[in-house]
Amino acid sequence: MSSDRALRKQQQLNNLVALVMKLAKPGDVVVDFCSGGVILVENKELSLIRATERSDELELNNVWFIQANMDYFKGTFKIGVALHACGVATDMVIERCLKACAAFVICPCCYGFIQNTAKFTFPQSHRFKEVLSYKEHMVLCRFADQTAVQLPPERRRIGKHCMGLVDLDRAWHVERFNYSVQVISMEPETCSPKNNLIMGVPV
Repeated sequence: MSSDRALRKQQQLNNLVALVMKLAKPGDVVVDFCSGGVILVENKELSLIRATERSDELELNNVWFIQANMDYFKGTFKIGVALHACGVATDMVIERCLKACAAFVICPCCYGFIQNTAKFTFPQSHRFKEVLSYKEHMVLCRFADQTAVQLPPERRRIGKHCMGLVDLDRAWHVERFNYSVQVISMEPETCSPKNNLIMGVPV
């Protein structure tokens, strides 16, 4: 990993940790879906091997590793975290946190991969369903993926705005379950083209 990329990754993680630290209380279990934290739930074996090696190097004794799709994780936890949860993986993490009545801090990614599945239909919130069809929502998601640094600034600005709209739909949907939800940007915003954070807390 280049030093520039390592710095950006550190900045991204610092944003997540700062929000989790505001939410966490002594004794809380934090689950990092799509992995990297206290209980790591990850489907990719190579990612878990790397995480295990780092945990051993740091002599951490409070980190557990589970290789599984997040649907199969049944443990209890107070806070769910995911950095760059791809497409509907963001919605899967949100759903898992709602079922556990847990707070969450999620950085979505790969908006262009968001599509209806057996478990999720889009748009999700009533407000968005009143004004957008599924096909229009898909177009919005495709534009939300237009944030790469090599794109012209105006196109990236439109992509960022579309990311905000997709995440606002998610936030409004989650608020129906008696959660307080915020959509904010990482700082600095240059740490990642996908720099939105969705934070939800049960009320």
